[in-house]
Amino acid sequence: MALIPWCTVCVVLLWSGAAVASVIVDSHTEMSCTTNANTPGICVYQYQCNGGVITQSGENVIDVRHLMDDCRDYMMVCCAVPMVGTTEEDHDRVKDPNRSTTTSPTDATEAAADEMQTELPTTPRTVLKRPKVPIPPYEELGGCGHRNPSGVIFTIENNQLSEAEYGEYPWSVAIFTRDEAGLKYRCGGALIDRAAVLTTASCLYRYRFQVSSLVVRLGEWDMSTDSEPLPHVDAEVEKVHLHPHFRESSKINDIALVVLSETIELNHTIGVVCLPPASFDFHQQDVIGVGWGEVPRFVEKRPQTILKKSHLRRIAHDTCQTTLRQMMGRQYRLDGGFLCADAQGTEMLPCTGDTGSPYVAEIVPGQERYYLVGLASWGYDCNRQTFPTVMTNVAKYRAWIDDMIRREELDERSYLYEEPVVGEDEED
Repeated sequence: MALIPWCTVCVVLLWSGAAVASVIVDSHTEMSCTTNANTPGICVYQYQCNGGVITQSGENVIDVRHLMDDCRDYMMVCCAVPMVGTTEEDHDRVKDPNRSTTTSPTDATEAAADEMQTELPTTPRTVLKRPKVPIPPYEELGGCGHRNPSGVIFTIENNQLSEAEYGEYPWSVAIFTRDEAGLKYRCGGALIDRAAVLTTASCLYRYRFQVSSLVVRLGEWDMSTDSEPLPHVDAEVEKVHLHPHFRESSKINDIALVVLSETIELNHTIGVVCLPPASFDFHQQDVIGVGWGEVPRFVEKRPQTILKKSHLRRIAHDTCQTTLRQMMGRQYRLDGGFLCADAQGTEMLPCTGDTGSPYVAEIVPGQERYYLVGLASWGYDCNRQTFPTVMTNVAKYRAWIDDMIRREELDERSYLYEEPVVGEDEED
């Protein structure tokens, strides 16, 4: 019985070329609009709008499911621009009497919005200030594996659909192939060095002789929009190293190293994950994974474009093998290079398109630093919660990874976890 990799069906996207992340970003749009209170406004991020008036000190919360208005993007909302001299208390007193029930605008409404740009008040008492996206300067935390549990810049309101926060897992990357039609999403991966990504060999096996067609996207979150506060970065691929003993039919030794053609600059949404040592003893520990693959049928959710996360629990090797034999036959032997995990309750599961997606475990409880313990490899049926997810056990391949990193003259210290020095923050 053939194994089912999580990469059978792919998503088609238009290639937009490389992007360079910056620390301070001006407003993405100057598009004028009409607020729900029927006053002139400007499209801004939801978290910049407090009580219908632009603010820089709101709750930094965004609802990814709100109905769109003139702004045409769910991350944006039409917000009145405050007059010079008004205070935050004045903003709080402004109420929005109606909630939008409109859908995306027609060409006619878009044209009307464009005309409104010349109709904004211009008298001295109503001078308009264009908002800026409040992105603080990036300060490198030092070391690898830093998660942003509350997200970057904003958090998702009422997040009950297993969506990762914006920038929560900065090591997550998307791997595409490029042709004359644009980009096609293939699989996920994890940044382990500023110029290296770890993924599965099963994802890249078909493209091992077409390296120039591969594109690695970093800092991505929602593939349906380019309106995130920080732009993603598209990097070309210089080399691909598949494990020399990878077996396509059985997925044994399902691991690959991607060498980028450039050194990536880290920022709020791009970071490096730690790798566990070869001796890492992983027993009954919860793991968290993220990916852009399909959503299982048992999850009531719209088509997935936002990075989704799944909480799984590692199950013992023998237990997993016994379960898999029900589908694979009594003679099936689960290779030691795999580890298994299953869903907790009705949690999200990795599915089609999730091969290579990184699964991490917290190194020290409460520290919010993580080891990359697994890469989603294959499964029997992601729509049935009783079957385990099979992952590549990253620790088992640590020696091979180190060897490839040294061969490429990269720095293996990039993914080496070092215990924080107690009291080092107090030193002057």
